[in-house]
Amino acid sequence: MRKRKIQSRINHLRCENFGAKVQESILFENVNLSLNVGQFAVLYGPRGSGKSAFLRSFALLNREVYPNIEYSGNVYLDDTSLFQIDEKEVRQIVTYLDTNFLESLDYLTFKDLVRLVFGSHYKFKIEDHATELDNFGVLKALYKFEKTPLSSLYVLEKIGLLLFVSTVRQSSVLVLDCLLDHLDDEHVESVTKMLRELSEYKVVILATRTLKRFIGLGDVLIVMKSGQVKFFGDPKEYVLGV
Repeated sequence: MRKRKIQSRINHLRCENFGAKVQESILFENVNLSLNVGQFAVLYGPRGSGKSAFLRSFALLNREVYPNIEYSGNVYLDDTSLFQIDEKEVRQIVTYLDTNFLESLDYLTFKDLVRLVFGSHYKFKIEDHATELDNFGVLKALYKFEKTPLSSLYVLEKIGLLLFVSTVRQSSVLVLDCLLDHLDDEHVESVTKMLRELSEYKVVILATRTLKRFIGLGDVLIVMKSGQVKFFGDPKEYVLGV
């Protein structure tokens, strides 16, 4: 099937009866929800709830984990099916980050990361992005400039660097899969401030396994259990309902 072209900037993400299974094992099923640019969603689910497989779907990353995965229903970026868009283009629109990215950074320099994300021909100068790097709490950590080993960065600085990259790439959907679960409260507050600013022009989805800590951070709450969405809406309504 010929893949369709779509603008790199989108305004809306929508799931319709979306599901996935591997042989007879259901990863998630019958997901119906919609999110707009400008919304900050918190997705809660315990381990094994299906949230990671669900979120990786948006960046077409599941086949790396489940080669035989089968999807049902659909996901739309604006009005175009996710599965009709070229993978490279999808990953320009959707940035998916989990804790594995933090570990992978330890093997790279800042220059390596820029080449990996943007290509060897991308003209990047730190001085051109000094303000943004400083806003994400990264500039001072780049003590060797492009040659700075990313293993020298603290976890908070690594997260700031990944958020900076997503901004430069101008992705419209930013997914953080349990990336903040191991930060202390002070650092969570710092990253949340960054995410709120980013959500002005992105769909931001923050996944977590600790609901009480993050429930008040987003303006939309999604609760997944056993592969199903049990709640989607205002976090206040969930609290009152529980």
